[in-house]
Amino acid sequence: MNRPWKTGSGILKSYKVQFGNSFSHSVKKLEKRYPHVKDDIHIAIGLLAKRPKSGAIIRGSSGLRKLRVRNSDIKRGKRAGYRLIYCVKDLPEPKIFILLLYSKSDKANATQEELKELLSELDEIIGDNARHS
Repeated sequence: MNRPWKTGSGILKSYKVQFGNSFSHSVKKLEKRYPHVKDDIHIAIGLLAKRPKSGAIIRGSSGLRKLRVRNSDIKRGKRAGYRLIYCVKDLPEPKIFILLLYSKSDKANATQEELKELLSELDEIIGDNARHS
């Protein structure tokens, strides 16, 4: 999925979106409880495509970001919804790596161990991309 957006200098960038395995597994798990999770994520990814750095940077995570995402199945707004963990990389080509999704009702924050695992997964994805370029 490519989405263009304007930078501060007015140059048009297009970010590709790539999904990690942890994200895919977490969506499958959440889908059992929340039938509209994919619709909610689709909306969030559309927002990220326009404003890739809109999520808050997670301290001590080497640039991972966390975005609040509305859960339309519980009708309580973004604060009680999902958390989407992702990373934006601009070089060699602009990409958004979607790494994890969890429900705020399941846990308040991703643990340091989970963040380390996500960073390791991100390194693998970037390495695979470099080998296939």
